[in-house]
Amino acid sequence: MFGFEGLLTGVIQEPTLILFFGLFFLFILVAYKVVKMLIRALVIAVLSGLFPVIGNLFFGMNIPVTIDNIIWFAMTGVEIYFVYHIIVDIGKLAEIFMKPFRRGKVKKVEKVIIMERDKHEKKD
Repeated sequence: MFGFEGLLTGVIQEPTLILFFGLFFLFILVAYKVVKMLIRALVIAVLSGLFPVIGNLFFGMNIPVTIDNIIWFAMTGVEIYFVYHIIVDIGKLAEIFMKPFRRGKVKKVEKVIIMERDKHEKKD
């Protein structure tokens, strides 16, 4: 009797509890995305910081390997990553906003059938 039904009626009677769980879920989702992005940024910073060393060893470049250069390359790589990430996010938002204005997608098979039909109509 006091199982799931009792819990459900208690949750429905407390709208702040629903709001709390909604905010908790949103926080977890955003925190996961941020941590994922920061880990990727860290990997990019390490790889970008190694660029002067790898460039000198394998490509015969003459880049001075100093702490300042390594930090500069690491920061530049992270900045480029964040700009890239922002551009991709803007593209995704634009795609979402433009979705209602798209024409209905036509499958490839239907396109071929329509093209063949148009060819035969022109011949007649």
